[in-house]
Amino acid sequence: MAGNPETLFLLKDRFYVQEVVSIHRREWAALLQEEANLPEPFKRFLASFERAYVFTKKKPEVLIRGMNRSGVKKTIWLPSLPDVGQPHSLTARQKEVLASEHIPWVETDKLLFPGSEDLQKGREYLARLGGQGPWWAIHPGSGSPHKNWSWERFSETAQAISRLSGIKPFFILGPAEMEAFPELAEKISGLGFPVLTDAPLPILAGVLSHCAGYLGNDSGISHLAAALGLQVVVLFGPTDPKIWRPRGKKVTILQPDWPCAPCSLEAARTCPEKACWQSLLVGQVLDRILPLVQG
Repeated sequence: MAGNPETLFLLKDRFYVQEVVSIHRREWAALLQEEANLPEPFKRFLASFERAYVFTKKKPEVLIRGMNRSGVKKTIWLPSLPDVGQPHSLTARQKEVLASEHIPWVETDKLLFPGSEDLQKGREYLARLGGQGPWWAIHPGSGSPHKNWSWERFSETAQAISRLSGIKPFFILGPAEMEAFPELAEKISGLGFPVLTDAPLPILAGVLSHCAGYLGNDSGISHLAAALGLQVVVLFGPTDPKIWRPRGKKVTILQPDWPCAPCSLEAARTCPEKACWQSLLVGQVLDRILPLVQG
């Protein structure tokens, strides 16, 4: 697979991918220029493939022509993001493309398979948090603060889970949360909950694999947890779960029944009240989680 190595290493030697190539290498830029001369070694490398799948937001005609010019026998484009103008999920769009190529879609509860090293490091990370578990992961952030339920309500939920079950909650904070709310880790720790910060994605996948379940917002980490086959509860406020929800039989989606939800991203940015999030109560979230942790 060619792309961003930091993300693709989630797949390398973990069932799917034998080799990862950085898309930032110079020779790949030639594929984005009409009739550009491709270096011969690069051309031979690409020509060795029967088929190439290109994942981008929009169909990259120039790139596809470049792939075909290199000698790749067939290049198939698959959308990497849903079309927010249409009420269809990314999965539905990808299924359409693959069906047109007579390629079957395989449904499975688990999409990611961390390697033994990831799993071992995940165990070590959890051991450093203290206690023996079982653990329930909580990620109170996302790529946008407008997509986040309040961290105070996340903490109330964590306290209730801890009080009403034998499950031990811990919090995951990534760079976005640490930058926007540098005091958040200290506040959560002050409530008695362990905090995991800045774990590399493969190790985070190993950590989550040892958890009983996961609670989070509409975020990439929620998709990661779902792809690992966990019991996952994902909270949606202004964004549309029909388009953005993680897939899987073990995924529970909870969105407040509010007249203006979901809304556009611009409306979410300018909304002063965030009424959809205000209407989502801790008790409603617990009603979804406790049967999972107690059952």
